[in-house]
Amino acid sequence: MQMSPFLSENGVEGDDEREEEDEDVDDDEEEEGDEEEPRPKYQRMGGSIPSLLSGDSASCIVVSERMIALGTHDGTVHILDFLGNQVKEFAAHSAAVNDLSFDIEDEYIGRCSDDGSVILHSLFTDEKLKFEYHRPMKAIALDPDYARKSSRRFVTGGLAGHLYLNTKKWLGYKDQVLHSGEGPIHAVKWRMSLIAWANDMGVKVYDAANDQRITFIERPRGSAHPEILLPYLVWQDDALLVIGWRTYVKIASIRSNLNKGANGTYKHVSMSNMNQVYIVASFQTSCYISGIAPFGDSLVVLAYILGEEDGEKEFSCTIPSRHVCVLYSSEKAMDYSLAHAPFSGSSYAGGQWAAGDEPIYYIVSPKDVVITKPRLLLILYIFLSS
Repeated sequence: MQMSPFLSENGVEGDDEREEEDEDVDDDEEEEGDEEEPRPKYQRMGGSIPSLLSGDSASCIVVSERMIALGTHDGTVHILDFLGNQVKEFAAHSAAVNDLSFDIEDEYIGRCSDDGSVILHSLFTDEKLKFEYHRPMKAIALDPDYARKSSRRFVTGGLAGHLYLNTKKWLGYKDQVLHSGEGPIHAVKWRMSLIAWANDMGVKVYDAANDQRITFIERPRGSAHPEILLPYLVWQDDALLVIGWRTYVKIASIRSNLNKGANGTYKHVSMSNMNQVYIVASFQTSCYISGIAPFGDSLVVLAYILGEEDGEKEFSCTIPSRHVCVLYSSEKAMDYSLAHAPFSGSSYAGGQWAAGDEPIYYIVSPKDVVITKPRLLLILYIFLSS
């Protein structure tokens, strides 16, 4: 099932939102106008998407190097190629799918649901595992090496407020509670041996290789309750964790005690060389964050703009850095999600795409999937509500 991400003729081209007079800008004028807003290339995903979402609504999405997984409110997971054509379907949940996770080999997918269950599927065999937690589960992350290791680990959490690390033992699968007591688990991301999660109090990072919690990053003061505006986590590379919460963005640099050895392998140094965490960047926007993703050394932010019904008349947003791309949505923040195509060659390719590659982003609303690729982008505007 080898697939490659690209914009296809199956999609529906999106209309450029700029005025018609902006179309006829001379090349010289474009070079001189530093303030000119770059134009995106975007289109609605075609294939099976229109029929799949005609009687259902999208709830979450995850993109790997070879395929896309789309979760829905009726509890179904659709495995798609990059044209939007369905190649597999998993229907076992009785409520909305809240989160999805591939392993690094794209051999397994994990999913969690409001029905309290977590289900893991092999994408190429009939292997299937189901775990019952009896409360809505909101986040899941497979061990990136899930297919390679006999431990078959995954981490999951939800409204009960427990973060579970599930591991295969001699006598079956066993849950270890990594953390609890600070409200629901809203998000979890696993990179190398590092697991980051967000609860009501803030963001924590755990080193699974050393069984050690290494940092706590406090929830921004004055931020809305997480059930109103969710926190978003993304690993920009093996050591940079990006946190988006309400109007705040923080970037944490984690100096791990994993040292690179020969042949690209990793070896542990002594526990005396403890992991160290530094907040290397922090800023606030005037718009609410509905999703966040890497863009080389910069970021893409899916932003929720307050409309007139929220007490604001002007549709505007300011970002304190021109190195941040912004995708705008004027709809409800909780109705949208953002995913990006992984870096070519490996999900751990050092935060950069291969030469000549252009980053691809997927924006999901309840009834639509929009694909976008920037053109020489510093700041990208997409008005999804039109």
